[in-house]
Amino acid sequence: MALLIDARAFKGANTSINAKLLPPGVGEDARNLDTSQGDMRGMRDAVSVHVLTGLIGQMASIYRMGRDEASDTAYWLAAADDQDYARSLLAADSTERTYITGGGSPPRYTDNTYLTATPYPTDTVGLGVPAPATAMVAALNVAGTGPNETRVYTDTFLRANGDESAPNTLTTSLDVLGGSTVNLTSLAAVPAGDHGITLRRIYVTTGGEYQRVLEQAATLTTAADTGTRGAVLQTGGSSTKPSWLTPPDDMVGITELWSGMHGAHHGKAYRVCVQFNPHAWPIEYRKIISDTIVGTAAWGENWLLATTGLPRVVNGSSPAGMIARPIVGFKQACQSKRSVRSVGHGVCWASNDGLAYHGQLGTKVLTDGVLTKAQWRALGPSSIIGACWGRWYIGFYNTGTERGSFMIDTVEPGRIIWTDVVGYGAFEDSVSETLYVLGYGNSILKWDYGSMLEARFKTAVFRRPTDVNAGAARIVATQYPVRFTLWANGEIRVYQREVFSDDTFRLPSGYVATEFQAQVDGKGPIEGVFVGEEMADLP
Repeated sequence: MALLIDARAFKGANTSINAKLLPPGVGEDARNLDTSQGDMRGMRDAVSVHVLTGLIGQMASIYRMGRDEASDTAYWLAAADDQDYARSLLAADSTERTYITGGGSPPRYTDNTYLTATPYPTDTVGLGVPAPATAMVAALNVAGTGPNETRVYTDTFLRANGDESAPNTLTTSLDVLGGSTVNLTSLAAVPAGDHGITLRRIYVTTGGEYQRVLEQAATLTTAADTGTRGAVLQTGGSSTKPSWLTPPDDMVGITELWSGMHGAHHGKAYRVCVQFNPHAWPIEYRKIISDTIVGTAAWGENWLLATTGLPRVVNGSSPAGMIARPIVGFKQACQSKRSVRSVGHGVCWASNDGLAYHGQLGTKVLTDGVLTKAQWRALGPSSIIGACWGRWYIGFYNTGTERGSFMIDTVEPGRIIWTDVVGYGAFEDSVSETLYVLGYGNSILKWDYGSMLEARFKTAVFRRPTDVNAGAARIVATQYPVRFTLWANGEIRVYQREVFSDDTFRLPSGYVATEFQAQVDGKGPIEGVFVGEEMADLP
């Protein structure tokens, strides 16, 4: 007589390894399983806490402003396509400036002054500040008495928040005596478009740094240099100061880095802004690699570029010093920009072979030995949207005929848990440490928040050396009912019933087998699943 099935640990599923060779606690199927307490229990449901209104169609991207306070409802930004959001790193920013890239639009920003009505935001402003594009005219007004000097004039545009453009590349020169006053006319017109420009600054140099002459309304077309000199121009104009150019229209993937820097990418180029000035993207801070960048994410002071070839890691303490180094030998090309996700100790992304990872815990494919490559590819890696919840990477997939999600433990991989939650986008809120999922109908779902779901665990195949009959079973649980299913010799389902207590129960006779496998479905907690030849075999 013998105990045929002894399942007391429930860690997740593995469909890559032969079901007869699975390690203890790993089964052939696991769904909606919460493994945090060692037993088998259902994870809590992701439930709707808010519904986005005033939108047409299904949204794909979400982001929450009002980040100084925890909230499920205020203030949700959403888009029907893939968009990236990053918050200002300025300590004194009272407007919660939020930068946006993607969606087929040039980079832009919004702030809390545009949160007056839904859908949020009510407006955005172009991220870059264009420089004046035509040269001014300079003419002597009153001659001075000093030595001869050559004055070179330039100007910049500003927003009310202090964002300043690169200097006008079309400078104007005038030879005058020191102390002369000069009239400046034909000042460049404010460029078309929503750039938020309100002010103009005029600067002059006589051989050294450009110094400020004056600041005035951007719409004024005349000015006068009366000899006043102020702050030095910081946005370009010398060999040591790269021009604060506007970002390219196709720049995407804006993300917060470190030391006041934001990063982004387009094509094969990765870019870094001027520290604490995400409106300014000097060409000198652009670097080119040999592969197209698909998506990026950062952990610590490491910025990973997931590409169509070798992934790279960018490090550096300043924009000019950011250098990308390939992860040699790890040819895991990224299949989905939206799959690229920081998990705290590293970055994960969907490759064609599986869920790739690089970080403090090494370089590996987390799904190796968990799913076969064919099983992984059947999920549609190009569709995967990633999220991080604790130590778990959550992937929302769309095969074309089915939507679903899975969970992979990034610290101790080797198992997968499937879930019933369908997601079109996700947002990890650091204020409340909450994962929000964008559900069907633009519902905002709060992960792990609702009532306990019904979980499923299908054990490994337990094998006996000789044919036997499974005569009895026992399910030890804290909460019932539990649905019990038994298979013999692989494909023969010999028994199924609802179990309402931990009493042992008889199983049907009239057959023998060498292989047995059980499945339990229930909310749990369930502490053990036991099948034996006789009742006396059961614990």
